[in-house]
Amino acid sequence: MNPVERNTGSISRVLNLLKYFKSRRYNVDFISKQDWGNYTPQSIAAFEQSELADNLWVLKRKPVKKNPITYFFRYKLWHVLFERKLKLAKGSFPNHTTLHLRNQFDAILTKKKYDIIIISYAYWADLIKDNPHIGKSLTIIDTHDLLSSQHQNDVGFDPGVALADELRRLSHFRQIWTISAEETYFFRQFYKEKVRYIPMMMDDPGAGNTTFEQRDFDLIYVATDNPHNLASAEWFFTNVYPLLPKTLRFCVIGTILGHIPENLNNITRVPFAEDLHAYYHRSRVALCPMLTGTGVKVKVVEAMAHGLPVVCSEAGVDGMPEKSNNGCLVANDAAGFAEYIMQLLRDRELYEKQRRLGRDCFIRNFDTQEVYKKIDRALSDSLH
Repeated sequence: MNPVERNTGSISRVLNLLKYFKSRRYNVDFISKQDWGNYTPQSIAAFEQSELADNLWVLKRKPVKKNPITYFFRYKLWHVLFERKLKLAKGSFPNHTTLHLRNQFDAILTKKKYDIIIISYAYWADLIKDNPHIGKSLTIIDTHDLLSSQHQNDVGFDPGVALADELRRLSHFRQIWTISAEETYFFRQFYKEKVRYIPMMMDDPGAGNTTFEQRDFDLIYVATDNPHNLASAEWFFTNVYPLLPKTLRFCVIGTILGHIPENLNNITRVPFAEDLHAYYHRSRVALCPMLTGTGVKVKVVEAMAHGLPVVCSEAGVDGMPEKSNNGCLVANDAAGFAEYIMQLLRDRELYEKQRRLGRDCFIRNFDTQEVYKKIDRALSDSLH
């Protein structure tokens, strides 16, 4: 992933961690994979100009295949042996640790010793398995998600095998960072002392000074076109949207627009927004009709930060450390979802109460400076 793209929650996570280390005056090197982000000469230059890291390495999954015979004997054969050594679990989620990636990673570690090594996602956990170059580094896995849940619909998936494999991969690390309350609870059942709850973080944008009457949009919906959002958008616009007055003004932002009917005239369409702040400050209520997915929903926290009440399904509050009095009204049926929207738009007292609850929840749990304190404590526990 390339943090300068800023187009997904996982990228926001990495970007904010890089900002943390910069604020604490750490020297930081960033390692990524060529096909795990948009790495062109231009995007690489943009990352270097951001000064988020001292060095950037973009690794390749496998070597260039110039000669089939040479490729087989010099890489493919050894890679098969490497995978056998890893004992890949059939039925689990993907393991993206290839021999070529491991060799490139080890080459970096032989040139430089690190106090801290953080790996995002358990896909690459085996980069440090039995790795003699790690030395005394504090190794941290930033889980992002419970990957066994994310991949449960994969062909040939076995939940028992996947969960066991995920726990095995996490066992390599001295600390396990979790982003949601549910995953923190789950992983602590197996690795009590290792788990640190490091929620998503965001600089406080403030609730803005625009009054309810001055806001252009009644509803704002921000989403990419990942499979979870596709199913959620289809459910909302098929079942909830017909129950709402056509006089309501929607603002829909993101690649999800490619899957929303074109003939809905009360929708302002914004395929990409460099800065979401202005749109949140112009909107009254945020929507998160998520049906599936794990982890904290970034769009919910963004809305809370900007002082917008949220109407969401039960999955919309997944990962939240506070399940109630958090600025979210939760409904899983279409009629209830539509009713909550209309209550917020008609009942100013309820609206202001939900705004206040959401802002307070954000400040307590997700404000950058509050999360920085959690990271300070996590690192202090192991480094000193």
